[in-house]
Amino acid sequence: MIKQIHLEQCHSTQDVLKEQFNSLSSHETFLVSCENQISGRGRGENRWNCMPGTLCFSINILPQPVMSFTAIELSVIISEYFESKRKSLLLKWPNDLWNKDYKKCGGILVQGNQKNLFAGIGLNLFSTDPEFGGIYDDRNPIDKKSLSFDMASYIFNNRISDPERLKSLWIQRCGHMNKLVTINEGEETITGQFIGIGQYGEALIENSSGVKKIYNGSLRIL
Repeated sequence: MIKQIHLEQCHSTQDVLKEQFNSLSSHETFLVSCENQISGRGRGENRWNCMPGTLCFSINILPQPVMSFTAIELSVIISEYFESKRKSLLLKWPNDLWNKDYKKCGGILVQGNQKNLFAGIGLNLFSTDPEFGGIYDDRNPIDKKSLSFDMASYIFNNRISDPERLKSLWIQRCGHMNKLVTINEGEETITGQFIGIGQYGEALIENSSGVKKIYNGSLRIL
């Protein structure tokens, strides 16, 4: 059973979830959602800006056997959820979602340990910022509490246990598969053809030097 806290405003749903976690028993699943998140985080030092059409929520979740595959799994399940609503999303390595125009419309941040992970999910159902995309073109009213609960329930009811099937599902939805990309990893920039993901979810980039494995970084299509 999912226990939900829905807030009018908070700095970060993931921070609220962490604060609540000490009061949970080991079998409980908690969902924290909000109307407005004012200090959402992305990977590294990135911030996640909340707009009127943004849905933000966090859940505690058991990790994949290979923990780094958990964010990959969540991105696949979220894309399947919207496919059931007749909306197709593209996946961007390592943990972003694009709309049909290749604009970022969602992101996933997973933190924690091998026993329990805290997954923060941000989705632009519609966007008022031209720099970002929206899943929908129309700016219809959103029941953020109900939609967060519906999505969290879908996630827990549709987890993917087979790692090879998970990799296949991710690759099918990847928006830059076999395309020329560049990835900035710290002070290093790697350019080449994106040919898939490895056994730990790392990007596999092929160029004249061979196949390079990249475990973290910011990707863009050339």
